[in-house]
Amino acid sequence: MPIQSTTYQTQQRGVRITVTGVPTTFSDDGEELGFDLKVMRQLDALVQEALAQAPESGAVELAYAETVPPPDPVSLELRRALRLRKMSGAQVAQQLGVTPPVVSRWLSPNYHQHGMETLRRIADALDMDVEVKLKPRERKAAS
Repeated sequence: MPIQSTTYQTQQRGVRITVTGVPTTFSDDGEELGFDLKVMRQLDALVQEALAQAPESGAVELAYAETVPPPDPVSLELRRALRLRKMSGAQVAQQLGVTPPVVSRWLSPNYHQHGMETLRRIADALDMDVEVKLKPRERKAAS
């Protein structure tokens, strides 16, 4: 099924909101089938943001931009450690007594729920130590 960009419009609380460039699924014969769940959630977030910033009435025009969360730094560090030790996820899984898909999830840049005990177990399997570092946040310069 092909995906094409369309325009989404809604009117809420007296504000007309138009979002252009929204990826929409179409059937092979050209019938619009709608948005997938991820797109719907992002549209809802855009609409809520527009309503929070919009005047009491009027119109707001936005361009759709897919939001991609930054990769999880813990997952990236785990991948680096495995490469350093020349070990595969399957080897770590075997040492820890878990299945390879579990290790794959821990290594996913989209996974953000690493627990300290899990990190300690992985570090032991890699013959490494866990180090936690807190640092000041970088502030964006005012423009």
